[in-house]
Amino acid sequence: MMNSFIKKLSILFMILMVGMSSIACDFFTQATTTSITTGTTITTETTTTEHITTGTYWQLIQEIQISGSYKTVYELGESLDTSLMVVETVNGLGFKTALSSEDYTISGYNANSSGIQVITVTYSNGYEDLIDTFVVYVKEAMTFANFHLEVTEPTKTEYELGEDFDPTGLVVKLVAEDESYITLSNTQYQITGFSSSVGGEKTITVSTLGLETTFTVTVTGSISLSTYYQSAEGLTGSALKSQLHTIINTGFVGVTYGDARYMLDDTDRDPNNSNNVILLYLGTSVSGAWDGGVTWNREHVWPQSLLGVAADNGTVNAASDLQNLKPANPSVNSSRGNKYYDDMTTSVSYAPRVEVRGDIARILLYMEVMYSIYHLINSTPAVNQMALLDVLLSWHELDPVDSFEMNRNEVIYTLQKNRNPFIDYPHFVELIWG
Repeated sequence: MMNSFIKKLSILFMILMVGMSSIACDFFTQATTTSITTGTTITTETTTTEHITTGTYWQLIQEIQISGSYKTVYELGESLDTSLMVVETVNGLGFKTALSSEDYTISGYNANSSGIQVITVTYSNGYEDLIDTFVVYVKEAMTFANFHLEVTEPTKTEYELGEDFDPTGLVVKLVAEDESYITLSNTQYQITGFSSSVGGEKTITVSTLGLETTFTVTVTGSISLSTYYQSAEGLTGSALKSQLHTIINTGFVGVTYGDARYMLDDTDRDPNNSNNVILLYLGTSVSGAWDGGVTWNREHVWPQSLLGVAADNGTVNAASDLQNLKPANPSVNSSRGNKYYDDMTTSVSYAPRVEVRGDIARILLYMEVMYSIYHLINSTPAVNQMALLDVLLSWHELDPVDSFEMNRNEVIYTLQKNRNPFIDYPHFVELIWG
């Protein structure tokens, strides 16, 4: 009886290590149906307190959320490592803003005590303390050699070119040597290997805790390009990149940096309030009327200081390209400065809210294709460079094109007569960068 209890508890440790900000495990299932009693169930709760103030509820930060691929398993005496942890505030409209590590406190970790520990992150919104928790395990020695993953394949295994992966029906289990198992939630494992940019059989890898298993899907069919992109049909790699450069420069009619002051209220108009614009980094809706940059100003997604050209109101150049300009809160714009983009905000990098990370990635990919002097790299950028390419490619996949982006692309086409190809055909990214 005791051995059975220990075995069940060790399985529970596994799922706690896989979980990020919450533990998604209802029960264990063994070959012989057995329920874990309340006395052996460990539950981590996230406490969210709402503070309602008349007229400001939608603006007030309502909760914080933890995400990221942070470390969850430690040796005795090892310091807590939250370098890959992302903590974001969520306001009444659901908009998220990443916090820096100086904005919140962490408590509950004891490097000298083995076992499961619930770590608390606390942030004050000016009215109250908001908390979220995550779980770590401090161990003396542990191995996953006696565990493996089992997968029930998703319902959809055949795709057309350009389709997104559909995980419906996918079941992933962490299985012990005695065949007892835990069904993992979709936040507790990673899926890699899917691409519908080109046809063929694709090997999909499911991984977690250093374990992995695979299954295959098939991609068939073809994507018909619009007339605007017809000359790019069938191209890949550098040939596609070169042809897209030609396409989006042909017929391009640049606008001045000064003109942009009276155009961004159209390109980034709030779909729910035609008098307003949506700010890039905050996600808030403010008056779209240009007031000299008091309410909002012109943010260069590829920083102006790294463009190598001046941003003058009477000049048409890369600094006035509408695809690279977004309305932003002036103080946030100043704080971001010329930092490159990454998953965390530091002294040299900036993490935008998750809802626009794909938008930002596609803007920067456009800039590299539109202007041959610009290059995306994976290190600290100099003039004519921007980073981090691998992070941007990941954001492109994680934050797909939405209706706001598509409308913005259409409006810009009417103003400067070119398009962002990675909004029109997201699979171009895979065909060029792999």
